[in-house]
Formats: sequence, structure tokens, C-alpha cells
Amino acid sequence: MILEFSFNYLSSSLVYEKIIIRTVKQFLLKSEILRNGDELFLYVESDDSDELERFANKLSLELPHSIFLHETNVIVVDEMPEGSFVLAEESKPDISFCPKCLGEVMDESNEDYYNVFHECEVCGYSVEGEKKSYKENFVNLAKSISDGLVVEVNTFYGKYFVGMLGKKCNGVDFDIISYALSTVAHYTNATNSEIVAMGAIEKPLIKLKTNIKFKMDFEDITNELIRFKLSDDLVLHLLLSELNKLGINLIFITKEKLPFDVKFDLVEYKKESEPIEVVVSDNHIAIVKGEKGLPYNNLENKTLIPHIGAFFSVIKEHSLLDKTVVGVNISKEYHNDILVYSKKFGTIEYLSFAFNFSSIKDVLDSIVSTNGTGKKLVENFKNKFPQHFETISAIVFDEKDFNVYKLWGIVSIILGYSKEKDLAKSAKILEESASSFLGTKGPRIDYKLKSIENKVYLDPLMTIRTAMSFKLAQVDQLTLSFGVIESFVEFISTQLDEIKEEMKSDAVVVTGSLLENRHLFSKLSKEVSVNHKLYFNKELPVDGKNILYGGNELF
Repeated sequence: MILEFSFNYLSSSLVYEKIIIRTVKQFLLKSEILRNGDELFLYVESDDSDELERFANKLSLELPHSIFLHETNVIVVDEMPEGSFVLAEESKPDISFCPKCLGEVMDESNEDYYNVFHECEVCGYSVEGEKKSYKENFVNLAKSISDGLVVEVNTFYGKYFVGMLGKKCNGVDFDIISYALSTVAHYTNATNSEIVAMGAIEKPLIKLKTNIKFKMDFEDITNELIRFKLSDDLVLHLLLSELNKLGINLIFITKEKLPFDVKFDLVEYKKESEPIEVVVSDNHIAIVKGEKGLPYNNLENKTLIPHIGAFFSVIKEHSLLDKTVVGVNISKEYHNDILVYSKKFGTIEYLSFAFNFSSIKDVLDSIVSTNGTGKKLVENFKNKFPQHFETISAIVFDEKDFNVYKLWGIVSIILGYSKEKDLAKSAKILEESASSFLGTKGPRIDYKLKSIENKVYLDPLMTIRTAMSFKLAQVDQLTLSFGVIESFVEFISTQLDEIKEEMKSDAVVVTGSLLENRHLFSKLSKEVSVNHKLYFNKELPVDGKNILYGGNELF
């Protein structure tokens, strides 16, 4: 009998291949591995059906879940394929412990029990240390944290400060490590898809709204968006394991330097590596930032043309060079536009989101000059909010490039949600308000097009005008903020449908740091996938950072 195991596995890290090869060697089976793009195939043959069943059961225990794994299947086939797979000689990615190593480290009867330096050909960080049990070290370290002390700890990928949630982490940018997924589910609004992703071998950070109730001086973090993750190396895992025995299942972790009481430098890490942060929908996962566990670390410090580079990096990763591809670039930092690429006509900018204003007064004067309705809207707004109108009219921008995120910043200021003249900071307030919205539908905000010298642009004034109208109608901040973001996704979806009808596009690529907004990402993933094949970067951040672009270098 011959079994074919298939994995739709979008990673080039070779983690699955190495585990498969290691597991096959434990059985008397004829085997073959083949790779075809994103499809990984394993064929095993034996006359002993019980042996095949034992192997299948063993493999299911050995293979970890991965954020890059999309589908698996097992079928019976008639013959073994021709060809052979050669495992490339390369260094392993800095990835967290595999199931085999974790089982051995947590097994009291195993020689590697609590051996923090245990690693294998698949996982680990190639950091040398004495092979022994470090149980007592972690018992004492956990006791220090339970007593309220802050610890400076070396992990296998960098130095951090950790401790109990509370006043000690006040004023710093921190993440939360959880002992178990059930704890994350209890204290956050994580979806099932986010929980599954968090448990993957990559152990990604995911930004979630928390209902943890504690105060840090005068600042209560209840309902704030905070990044959560599970332990992603053995130092943190063994520490959390001991803290769990003391009834502590959550601690803070930060790179920002804090006054500390205990120093734990058992590990001398070789290099620092930023853990990946992801955004998750029911259909897709995208990497927001970070590189730990990814095979593209060798692309650091390369020349970057951000929005173009990001667009073509997705095309390259998914082998779409022979297709007609629409690219939506929605970065917070860079130029926003919709591109269309085809081998026939190259790359064109179909729609630009660029605009330019010097001040809030410039914005309001532009609305007044559009038509009588615009003039009356501004007059009503001024009469309803006279003091606010006077205050915002004095705000001047110091911006070189405008995009959708900065448009949201202007909306946030005009609606009174922000007093910041920094448009990115103002946009963040609107974005966070939308994230706190608990409903399912916001008001419809207009995103309209205008043509200037035969080029199509987004008209920012229509967006601002409709937001002002809903403010006058006393729509609350959370609902209106959600409507601003939700309506933008609906606008993008409509544009993509029209482009497909007009230009017969085969695929849609979306890049840019706006994707880190979980509401936007989830809605875009759901709506666009209905009529289009939707693609994101596989093993690169959504803004395409560290991508070499130009000439033949990308291809």
C-alpha cells in the first residue's frame, strides 16, 4: 500500500521536511518527498498496513501546527512518484521548540529534563551550554517574579525585562506572555482563528483587546489593544511553567530598559531577532513585522522601494508573473495606490490616493469652495461647534506625503477625537476607537473618485464631508470611527470588482501596514475573497521591508 500525504505549506524554512525525514527514519518504510511550489508531498510504501498506521499516528504528533500550513490530506495512490528530494544544506531558522524537544525537556525521566540548551536538527538557536537540568534556576526565578520583582532575562534571541503585570510596567511599551491558549481566550477577544495561529510553532504576537482588570498608577489598561503571545523559547517556556505552578499565567515582557531586581543571564544569545507579529482572519494570515523564525533574515539592509517592492515581492512569492495582478498598497507610512501589473503592458498606476493640504483651514476652505452644500455644511459645523472650529482652524500640517491613514488623521482632528497636529497620531486615535466598537455595522462614509489631468485620484473631501455630516447627526465616536474604516474596505472591494470586469484580472495582492488593523484585515479578507483570488506576503512583512528591488534583483 502507498500513502500520499499532501501539505499546502507556504514556508521555505524546511521545518516540515526535516521533521518528516526524521520521522520516516524510525520506520521500515520506502519513502519519497516531493515539493511543487507551495505543495509538499510525502509518499510512504509498505506491505504492512499496521506499520503505515503507526507511522501516520507518529507523524501527526511530530509535526507542529504552523501559520504557513493551510491544508493537509492523506490518500491511497497506485504508485510511487519518480524523482528525489535533496534537503538543502542551510542553517535552520531561529524558531521555537518543536514538539519532540518540548516533550523531552518536560519529561522528568528524560536526560534532557529542564535542559534549556536542548535542541535538534529542526529547532533551537545553536547556543552552547552545559547539558543538565536547570530546574532549580527556574523555580527560584519564578519565585522572584511572584514576589513582585522585575527580572532582566536573556532569551535565546535577545535581552528582555519581565515581571508581574502592574505598576512595574507602567509607562513602557510591553507585550504579554501567556502560559496557555485558554488563558488568552479568557482575557481577550481573540477569535478561534487567532487562537489557532498563536499556538503555531512560530509563536507569533497578535494584538488583541484585553479585559484584564488592573491599574498601573493612574492608567487602566482594560480594553486596550495589547500584543499577546505564548512562550517562544525554552527560557520563557520553563519560566512560565514554574509560574503556572504558583498560579501566575500572564507576565509582561519588554525591550525597554526597566529598573530590575534580578539578572538571569544563563543564556548568551548569538544575535537579536524580533518576534513576528501577525494579523489573522478566518481565511488569511499576514505578517505585520518581525523576522524571528523566518528564512529571509539574509535580506536585511537591502535597498527598498516600499510600495512597489512590496507589491512585486508578493507576485514573486506566489509565482504570479504570468498573470494580470491588481495591487492595493495601503501603508501608513508610504504612498498609497492601486496598481495593475500584466506581462503584456507592464505596471500602471490605476488609482492614486495622494492629495495635499497645508492645514485644517485649507481643508475647510476647500469644502466651502466645492458647492453650496459644502459651504452650508461647514457653516453648520462652525455654528454647532464654534470653539472647536476655531481651535482646529489654527492647526497647520508638517507633512510631505499624504495617504489614506493621514486622511483618517484629518478626519479625527475635525471630528474632535484628537488634538494632535501629527496626522499619524491622530489617525491612531480614530483607529483605536474603531477597534473598541462592539457592533457589526457603522455609518456609510463616502470614498469617491475624481479625475485630474486624465489621472484618477481618491477625493479626500467627500470622505471628510460625510464624516462631518454624521458628527452633526450626533453619531458617537466609536460607531463613526468604525464606519470610516469599514467604508474604506467596501470602497476597495468595489474598485477591485470594477477592475476585474474591465481588465480581466486574475489575482489581487494587498500590501501595507494598514493591514495590521484586525477589523480592516478581517473584513477585507472576507469581502475581497468572494470574487477574487487574494494574496498577501508569505514570509515577509506586509510593508515589504528589507526587499531588494530593481532590475533583475527581485526576480
